[in-house]
Amino acid sequence: MKGIILLSIACAIWGLGFAGTRFTLTDYSPVWSNSLRYIFAGSFAFLILLFRNEFKKIISKKDEILGGLVCSALLMMALQLQTVGIAMTTMAKAGFFTVFYAIITPIISVIFFGQRVSKTFWLLLSTSMLGIMMMNGMDFSNFNMGDIFVIASAIFFSLHIIATDRYANNVEAVRFNFLQCIFMGIMGLVFALLYEGPTSLTALYTNSPLNFPSPLWGFLILSIFSSLIAFSLQITAQRSIPAHIVGLVFLSESIFAALFGYILFGETLDPTAIAGSIVIIISVALVPRFTNIKKDESEDSELIENTGASSVVNDTRV
Repeated sequence: MKGIILLSIACAIWGLGFAGTRFTLTDYSPVWSNSLRYIFAGSFAFLILLFRNEFKKIISKKDEILGGLVCSALLMMALQLQTVGIAMTTMAKAGFFTVFYAIITPIISVIFFGQRVSKTFWLLLSTSMLGIMMMNGMDFSNFNMGDIFVIASAIFFSLHIIATDRYANNVEAVRFNFLQCIFMGIMGLVFALLYEGPTSLTALYTNSPLNFPSPLWGFLILSIFSSLIAFSLQITAQRSIPAHIVGLVFLSESIFAALFGYILFGETLDPTAIAGSIVIIISVALVPRFTNIKKDESEDSELIENTGASSVVNDTRV
């Protein structure tokens, strides 16, 4: 249960991150917004690791360096593909196709890693995806290249979840994520320079940057909270929760994004979108009750065993 709570907190932070992104987009392109986010996060991470004298430990842990490099490369590909796709399609379709990672993650886990997934999980996943569709609108006509880019980003988000799952048990979560952010910062800088060329940072310290909101506040939210804190929570949670459950819980990020949209921007949801939010909340809330959230255990065998002992499934919480 602790892992589910940590993931939910991470999703709440990422929901706030949508607002942070909007603050940065007033003065920066989507590519530079993504890149500067991790340049700042990587810089903060570097200073903290240097202060904690962690680099000696990192140098001696080649697997941790490799894991940080792999995870950062997958996440950077996901974010950049998503950014390119969003520019070519509607926000509704981008929001829906992005969360395909919730479907792709268990499929990859089952096919390539032998993960056993219960029928109850697939039911909850289906209802959650229905809720996402209701929140984003149901008009998916005019399928285009932007949609393909967004779906490709969902594949890389899935691979990032699975890669994190592979490394989580063997690393110190905060150090590993900080290393990931440093790699992301380097990759982001190179990508942005190649794709768009240099940009100006004057918007960060002019026009009353300490006033809220501003691009500076946006990057602080994205780099410190969304990148350093939220991803550390994800890595910690994935020590005890299998990847396919993580993907399902991540769908609650859409609800938090809508909530902060209402609080900070006065955005409202129509009745269908509100109903979709309720469907997602119920589906995610039922995950600890009706699916096994323990890592490295077979859901199917536990479901059969529990059903034989009782008419109600009672999963052991982590």
